[in-house]
Amino acid sequence: MVIIALLVSFSLNLINHGNILIGILNAFLFLLSVYCYYLFSHQSSTFLKFQNRVSPLIILVGATPLFTGANDVFNLAIAIGIDLLLIFYLTKRFKKILGVIVIICLVLAGFYSNGLIKPPNSIQTNLLFFNDDWTNLFINQMKTESMYMPYLIRSVLFNPSVYLYVMLSKITDFFTLKNLSDVLLFVNIYPLVKGVTLDLKNWDKEKKLVLFLILLTSLSMVTSRSIEIINVFILMSPFLMYYILRGIDSLNTKIYLILFALSIFIAYGP
Repeated sequence: MVIIALLVSFSLNLINHGNILIGILNAFLFLLSVYCYYLFSHQSSTFLKFQNRVSPLIILVGATPLFTGANDVFNLAIAIGIDLLLIFYLTKRFKKILGVIVIICLVLAGFYSNGLIKPPNSIQTNLLFFNDDWTNLFINQMKTESMYMPYLIRSVLFNPSVYLYVMLSKITDFFTLKNLSDVLLFVNIYPLVKGVTLDLKNWDKEKKLVLFLILLTSLSMVTSRSIEIINVFILMSPFLMYYILRGIDSLNTKIYLILFALSIFIAYGP
């Protein structure tokens, strides 16, 4: 099933972009994301056996804009590098050392993807989020409103951590229904939510790791005021794929197919 999904992803990339390299990179990113799910979920069988018994719906997951819409070779290469590093972390010993390397590389990948660092190492300070007019207006508004509060409450609410509030606010903007629908298709929000729900019911160390890496990726991306949503989700592809595949086995196939047809109509219809 994974092989068929790869072919679907590659074919759609050729149709969308007419570029073999883009097709190979997107399809390879899809494969690595599926393999990360395999490692995160501690499958007892080999990957060869796993890819043959995974839900047939994975074929339609391979058709999502997340793996067919990106056409920036540099950002795709960054995402593939992060996936390979994550796979290395999940399959080798020395977890603490490798974990630090993964965190550093993921943060740097976020800076490169959001344009804060231009190759090879030029930092674009003008793109820092606190240089954004909207951010400064938001903070000034909070400062004005806090003047009507008692000093103790004001000191808690309005302090240097106000920038963290702004960053968290910008992170929530990533996961709007529109953004998720544009990148994953509306239908895949269904297994995504299902996968998150299942993990919350069966909490362990690996589940915490996935959520931590999603938060870390988000924080690194919002440091810039110039963000391409597709780049955010490309970096998150192994984590999003984890939740989608986690939930897809417990879905009603007929409902999924109906929602998929509806999603295609919404995305590409008149």
